[in-house]
Amino acid sequence: MSVLVATLSLGLGGCATATLTSGTNLAKAGEAAAQQMQQNATISADSMTALRRAVAFNTGYNKGAGADDAKAFLDNMTSIQGRLSQYSKLLASLSASYSALGDLSAYDASGTFNSSMQTLVGDSTKFAAAVGSPITVPANVTQGLSTVGSLAIGAIQAQRVKDGSAKIEHVLKQIIGALDQPATRDKLVPVPGKISDQVDQAAIVLLKEGVYSYGPILDQLGAPMGLKSTSGSDAAIAKDDNARAGLLAVAGEMAAEQSAQLAASYDKSLAALKALVPMHDSLEKGAPVDLSQIASVTGQLQTIAASLQTTTSTSPAKGK
Repeated sequence: MSVLVATLSLGLGGCATATLTSGTNLAKAGEAAAQQMQQNATISADSMTALRRAVAFNTGYNKGAGADDAKAFLDNMTSIQGRLSQYSKLLASLSASYSALGDLSAYDASGTFNSSMQTLVGDSTKFAAAVGSPITVPANVTQGLSTVGSLAIGAIQAQRVKDGSAKIEHVLKQIIGALDQPATRDKLVPVPGKISDQVDQAAIVLLKEGVYSYGPILDQLGAPMGLKSTSGSDAAIAKDDNARAGLLAVAGEMAAEQSAQLAASYDKSLAALKALVPMHDSLEKGAPVDLSQIASVTGQLQTIAASLQTTTSTSPAKGK
């Protein structure tokens, strides 16, 4: 009997080890992806503040003309900003749940995982309600994993990791279902043309008035050839109407590109969430998880975040 038990233990131990390894890999990738998605959502929300300031400037510059339209636009931006903040909170909870899954894979931290799942379900439900796409999470998902303390054998721990993965996956699919709705996208992503128009108008007016320097635009334009602006660049441009018109056109294009990145951030975040689903499926089947797709999408999100961060800063004042 003891030989049989030992043999079974070795077999179960091997399967358990593979599952716990996959659990650790999924947890690390999921946590990193959720953190990056949260950063992108936060930067997107912050960019709404810069946009609101541009609208306020344009309204003042135009001496109140179109104030009613501006108010409606600002109200919409405020709503989008609030939903993005809620989305960011949800992603923070998702990251914490993956971190807890990692702990579960490492040392059977069932209590930590149970707590993180309750927070994730709560934040997911609030977010879905905020975007008009309510979700219902079954009781078996919110019911915590049982605990047996430090005496848990590897096979039991591995099963708990699979169960934990299934719980996260269920909520993950609910989140994806809500975000995949065009109506939800409209509530989180401003219309690109309207954003670029507002930012473009404010920036171009101030550039024409000499308040801002053309230096940053010149530097980006010359970057592929290693060219940079000089202290005399603005004075030279002020004397050349054609050069000034060309750079103002470039400024408009830059505003449009930044606006498009807000939409790209949303779409790539949704792609990242979708990339996590087959990883959960693999873990729950006892197969290794493929990290390539989620790593690729996370890298793309990092690139978008770096681009979006420039929308939250202003162009240097002339002479700075």
